[in-house]
Amino acid sequence: MSNRPVIQQRESNRPVVSPRESNRPVVKEENNRPVIGSKNDNMLMVAAIDFGTTFSGYAFSMRDNPKKIQCPHWNAPSTDLISHKTPTTVLLDGKKNFVAFGYEAETKYLELTEEKKQEANNYYYFRRFKMMLYDKVRKERLTTETKVSDIKGRELPAVEVFAHAIRYLKDHLIMEIESKDTSVIVKECNITWVLTVPAIWDDPAKQFMRKAAEKAGIESKSLVIALEPEAASIYCKELPVEKLSGTESGIGVFSPGKKYLVLDAGGGTIDMTVHEVKSGGKLHELSRASGGNWGGVKVDMTFKQMLVDIVGEGFMESYCHSNTAEYIELFRDFELKKRQKVDEKSQTKKITMKIPATFSDKYEEIEKNDISKRTKETTYGKLLKWEGDKLRINKDIFDGFFKPSCEGIVKHVKKLLADPKVKGTNVILMVGGFSESAIVQQAVKDAFPDCRVVIPHEAGLAVLKGAVLYGHDPSAVASRIAKFTYGIGCTELFDPQKHDLKRKMVIEGKERCSNIFSKHVEAGDVLYLNEEQGEHKYFPISVNQKAISFPLYTTEAKKPQYTDEPGCTYLGTLTMDISNTKGGLDREFTARLKFGGTELTVSARNVQTNETAHADFDFLQDEP
Repeated sequence: MSNRPVIQQRESNRPVVSPRESNRPVVKEENNRPVIGSKNDNMLMVAAIDFGTTFSGYAFSMRDNPKKIQCPHWNAPSTDLISHKTPTTVLLDGKKNFVAFGYEAETKYLELTEEKKQEANNYYYFRRFKMMLYDKVRKERLTTETKVSDIKGRELPAVEVFAHAIRYLKDHLIMEIESKDTSVIVKECNITWVLTVPAIWDDPAKQFMRKAAEKAGIESKSLVIALEPEAASIYCKELPVEKLSGTESGIGVFSPGKKYLVLDAGGGTIDMTVHEVKSGGKLHELSRASGGNWGGVKVDMTFKQMLVDIVGEGFMESYCHSNTAEYIELFRDFELKKRQKVDEKSQTKKITMKIPATFSDKYEEIEKNDISKRTKETTYGKLLKWEGDKLRINKDIFDGFFKPSCEGIVKHVKKLLADPKVKGTNVILMVGGFSESAIVQQAVKDAFPDCRVVIPHEAGLAVLKGAVLYGHDPSAVASRIAKFTYGIGCTELFDPQKHDLKRKMVIEGKERCSNIFSKHVEAGDVLYLNEEQGEHKYFPISVNQKAISFPLYTTEAKKPQYTDEPGCTYLGTLTMDISNTKGGLDREFTARLKFGGTELTVSARNVQTNETAHADFDFLQDEP
């Protein structure tokens, strides 16, 4: 008898005993993840990689001085911009080998497109691919085969592209440490690595990032996943009051009992959650993490749509492919303008952008029309002015690029603050690079006049530096809220009083009910760090069965009975090793799922021997 599915593409098991807390000892072991909160005596340093949609970076600190966090500087070659992050851009050659990352990738690709245009066509140039992944997982199931597109629409496996980026940052960090004059020699085995992910990402997306990190050479046992708004919250809690704009009156934002909404505004996604500070400074989540795609990229898309409204979708596509260097420079300049504070005292109240001369020249060549004349035919006629290689934009239009993002943010904050569970929350903590925008800050302040808006002086580094602190002490966040009801799909003995007759089937001479939702945790439950949920018992269906595989499901419903009810979604597979066949059908195994950390983990044991049974999850395969 195979241990693969026997009931409607589902693997069966023998009766599932109703969940209850067992008083037998459970051998605690995280088989498929590092044990969150465990201390590694060999760890000398924590290194965090903040993998962003538009910019990425790393930071680190030593075990004996966790708060002395170091970040490297990255220089933008074509501007005076110096930052602690570099663009999330990957350049591969025609054979898909790594060439460069960040500013170096941008510069190298621009040189290729200008000097060796034919050769450049063979190169793969990936930018903002983290946002592509987010867009894809909302429409289709994420697997190791999921692909992302380069600037010309050619696809490669996403896990490979992400791995290239993570490997570069990892190796750069090692070289940075080795180049410093230090008496401490740090080897990779002495480093705890932290990788940041949006809190709104689901379990498969987190596992995907872990796979990418493993491909990049980071051992899974040395890797911790940090949720971006949590990391930022931890960092801000450690800051002195004078480094938090909005605390001038001495408000104790992080004193015990205080509640605040964390608004993490990044390049791609906006993450929000509500934290309460408990005694000892530990953070407890009051509202499950939520958000959407209202980050800085949304502003770029609105700006691009304005250009499309003027020149047409076809021209923009053509210009991107034939004048790639100028196309990149166009949006690089917009990125700088987006981050600059507009001078309110300016008489013209206009924003001047540099537009490549080839943009208007090529438009006239293809469309046989002057771009200025075409602009006057649109709704932007009196609000835009083309002057050679310059585009002068009315301030109201420029601010309007931010409107879709700001509206999305404000609407969601209102929804969160209306939740009775967060009553009394009157502080909004704004972090993330997009929170540095004066337009976004003002939109939040105007929408919530009764709330104090607090912004760290380096809002764009809050996640990165907080991830380092989290790596030193993962217990900083003591509880989280379950986003969904989680359960295992299985069978149990058929009971005509409670089961649907059409689900009855006979296995090994026993009448059983298929597609039972064996609930492990309920949506909205408070989940404490390192606390395992109720123990469930499972049995093999054949004497010599050596593994049990269960499909894992999620739903927003509180009390689902079956896995095929509306709203139930297949999450992945839990596989348990039961290769010790002694006891045959009478073998009994228990599983406990642990939800309190940033990743879902499992522990299992053989009841007869009290030995740990290996068990792990696979969220990245298609539904069987």
